[in-house]
Amino acid sequence: MNVRTAFETPITRDLYYAVHKGIRLANARMLIALGQADPGDEAGLMEVLGRLSAHLEICLSHLTHENEKIHAVVESRVPGGAEHQGEDHDHHLAAFGELRRMAEEVAVAGDDRAAKLRRLYQRFAIFVADDLVHMHEEETELMPLIAANFSAEEIDGIEHAIVSNIPPAKMAGFGRFMLGAASRSERIAMVTGMRQAMPVEAFDGLFAAIMGEHWRFGDWERMEQVLC
Repeated sequence: MNVRTAFETPITRDLYYAVHKGIRLANARMLIALGQADPGDEAGLMEVLGRLSAHLEICLSHLTHENEKIHAVVESRVPGGAEHQGEDHDHHLAAFGELRRMAEEVAVAGDDRAAKLRRLYQRFAIFVADDLVHMHEEETELMPLIAANFSAEEIDGIEHAIVSNIPPAKMAGFGRFMLGAASRSERIAMVTGMRQAMPVEAFDGLFAAIMGEHWRFGDWERMEQVLC
């Protein structure tokens, strides 16, 4: 497989980097959880299947944001520019449906539960592999195309259009894995920027949801303990 691993020109505003780091982390954690799930532990297995459902919902939200706020804008200015990524998204949608169906079969399975769980784990692993390649192509092919055809202000506008349409509860889910996947310096910069941009009440509410507890700004060690 041949993939691009470097940009020809620097990308100063990136719509993908932070959220894709988070999705990679969330995908990896979900894959591990499915692999460790015990078919004989009813409560534990149901918890993992619930996590899978929530994970697929987050993935669907991310895909929808990209389709509506990025791909549509790119296609209006560079016809065909996001066509390949759009095809990948169609495959992802089919995978979401298949994974949900397989998870439902595991939940109600009898003596064949272990075999069904194993197949679910293997199918999710294939989805993760496909998603890793897809995200890499968006970062190394589509983002440079966007940077070459849109101004910094327009890219900021695209990002704002995405973020402003995410409900608070779902924003907490995105924030949890994006901050967990970030380096310490990236994490501090992200949180500091949000604190400067958001009303105090909104910031405090969001981070209480992300952390699952009251969090004092600047306590980076506690944030890492909870999220990383």
